[in-house]
Amino acid sequence: MPSMVLSYDFPPERSLSVAETEIGWLVAPLPIVVEGIGSGIPVAATVSNVYKSSDLLMAKTFFEGDFEVSLFSLSKYPVLDEKLLLSFGFTDFYMAFRSYDRGIDSGKEDYYQTLEKFNSNFVTFQSQYYKKRLELLLSYSTGGTELEKIYDVDGNDFSNIQSPERNWVDNVIGTQIDLTDNHLDPSEGLRIEILHTDTNYGLNDLSDYAVNDLNITAYFPFFEAHKLLFNAFQSRSNITENGLVDENAFRNKFGLGCDLEKEVVACQNVEARRINYWLKRNRSSKATALGGLNRMRAYSLGRFYAANSSNYVLEYRLNYSEKITPMNWIVLGGVRTVLQASFFYEIGSVSDHISQLHEKMKSSFGVGFRAIISGLIYRIDIAKGEDGIAPTIFINYPLSLGTLGS
Repeated sequence: MPSMVLSYDFPPERSLSVAETEIGWLVAPLPIVVEGIGSGIPVAATVSNVYKSSDLLMAKTFFEGDFEVSLFSLSKYPVLDEKLLLSFGFTDFYMAFRSYDRGIDSGKEDYYQTLEKFNSNFVTFQSQYYKKRLELLLSYSTGGTELEKIYDVDGNDFSNIQSPERNWVDNVIGTQIDLTDNHLDPSEGLRIEILHTDTNYGLNDLSDYAVNDLNITAYFPFFEAHKLLFNAFQSRSNITENGLVDENAFRNKFGLGCDLEKEVVACQNVEARRINYWLKRNRSSKATALGGLNRMRAYSLGRFYAANSSNYVLEYRLNYSEKITPMNWIVLGGVRTVLQASFFYEIGSVSDHISQLHEKMKSSFGVGFRAIISGLIYRIDIAKGEDGIAPTIFINYPLSLGTLGS
């Protein structure tokens, strides 16, 4: 009979697999389909440990389509003998983005979509000490976007957009205390992450705000190769400089010129939804949203948001193979060290009033499959919630906080 394995050493002894430093790669298409707007097929390529601990990520649209993607990033380049790591990159997108109504009660179809030219650049410095048990992070990024069209849920599009451009600067500072047995794939111990983000808009009409995130994960070993983790996440935001908060003034600046459109009523409805989105954000700010790749995986990216958010996750991970296996499949290669199945259940909520944050919770549950190849975690999750079933295909474990620990 297998027995439960419990360690009473805290913090647990740190381990490192030599295979984590081996070069690995993946090349794959990433189809993008947005119903009623268009599609595109960028090709993505990632190379892990391309130089020491550095990882390279690239994506580009090579085939004709409705969307365009250009992306490049180099992460964890050792500047000072692995103690100071540099990451930098840029993104240029021409694609659709979805914005849901605010709060935990928003419905599956309570959204509008925008077709935008989006660009951003970032540079990040990370410093790691004591076998990566302590990490400090400092990041600076700039971005901008220009709206070309706005779509309602029925696919009607409108292009008479007032104030279509938006620019911003993000300053991020964070730290991670990692008291686990392994930096990449922990089985036991405790990990604490703290992140502070200041977002400043170039427009005086939009409020600047700050977000403070706290992420705590506890790992418990079971049956030698199994592990149970509990994750608690909290996000709080506040306005640092007020923008427009008067509805009439805001409407004059950010309206859609619906009198010039054929579908006047439909235009007025999506205009009201857009103004409501930004006006409430101006008044109450926006904490880290729930939904998408990282938390509440059964829901769309950014599905639930407000001034405060919380998320709690119970996840069981089963490493059913830890055999070191070299791979060379042309489009996928490296040294595989782990094959893992997972089962998870998560609940979360958002609210503008912190006293009401846990009054109504949404849930998400599902299964996942992961493969660790040359220090990269390839992940497929399938989750179910009130909105239906949603798949996630991504690199890295869920429940992370920004680029801390990566």
